[in-house]
Amino acid sequence: MISTWWEGHGWSAIPQAILPRLGALAVGDDSTPLAAAWLYMDNSVGVAMLEWLVSNPEAPPRQVLRALRAVVDFLKAEAEALDYGVVLATCRQASLSAVLCKEGFQVTDSGVIHHISTRTAA
Repeated sequence: MISTWWEGHGWSAIPQAILPRLGALAVGDDSTPLAAAWLYMDNSVGVAMLEWLVSNPEAPPRQVLRALRAVVDFLKAEAEALDYGVVLATCRQASLSAVLCKEGFQVTDSGVIHHISTRTAA
């Protein structure tokens, strides 16, 4: 389901194998899945990364906004409960950046390009 959301937004699907164990899925009042995100947690310092925020491309925008804010709020609270004092997040959409800013994030950079390297089979 999540892969189809990324593809529905014109993005490549993120391999399930790289998603961390701690994630959140927000559903609407009618149990329709609306948004998801994941939290990577560093094992040496109190820094976490809130990543791969994605929404159901067929859901109503107002419901998606509430759902995105809910997953961000939840994952930030989980990070704090686990003693992570800093949460980083990246995005490339101005609308998602606005959501993150409303949730207490500060813009620190722009024009970033993500890269991934995976182990190749021998």
